[in-house]
Amino acid sequence: MPCCDECISTNHSKCIGIKSLAGVVEKTKIQKSKESVEKDINSILHLLDKVVNNKSTNIKTGEQQCEGIKKSFHKIREKINKHLDHLEKKLCQETNDLWDQEKSTARDFISECKEEKTKLKKIQEHLHRIETHTSKLHSFLGIHQLEQQVHQYQQYVENLEKDNRTKAFDIKLKQNHEIETILKKLRSLESLGDVTVVKTETDLNRETSVRRKAQVESRVQSNINNMTMNIETKIEINIKGY
Repeated sequence: MPCCDECISTNHSKCIGIKSLAGVVEKTKIQKSKESVEKDINSILHLLDKVVNNKSTNIKTGEQQCEGIKKSFHKIREKINKHLDHLEKKLCQETNDLWDQEKSTARDFISECKEEKTKLKKIQEHLHRIETHTSKLHSFLGIHQLEQQVHQYQQYVENLEKDNRTKAFDIKLKQNHEIETILKKLRSLESLGDVTVVKTETDLNRETSVRRKAQVESRVQSNINNMTMNIETKIEINIKGY
């Protein structure tokens, strides 16, 4: 570490074997140091490029994953809607069929009742004619005949009390109890799922191998230099001591 006179007295007072910077520089191979620093710079640049490329790719992947999550739920909604549309169509068709059947029965019954009314009115007209234009004997026989016909209609009316066609009808829906259960479950849902971020390690070791090798070489060279400096120091001390 390069230091000045003030640094030596304050921060490096316990350091031994301090050499003159000018003397050390004379023995240093500048070109080799320059090449070593150049390798470190290139290694770091290569590493940063890889980090940037990985993260840029990660952003695109994340965007695709987000779109995938949205589309996946949209597909679920489509399936649910499709099934609900099918059930709705089925229910509407069943409702229409039931209504058409009941409406047809009701109209046929109305037509039948009107027809019976028409017949009964004709009997009533015959009754009126008998009262005004026939003799007593003929009137009795005519009324007796009409009475038998009216008796049939009385029987017809009495039978109507047991006829389901006279009953009022209502078109109602008996809802499937499972629908309410499903609705309760849907209302109880607080989330459709949890979106999480999963972190995975990226391999950056290969890009720093040059740097690590350089550090090892630097340490070895430093140890060699220290040994050399210690030897030179000992020789200098021995000479002076001599």
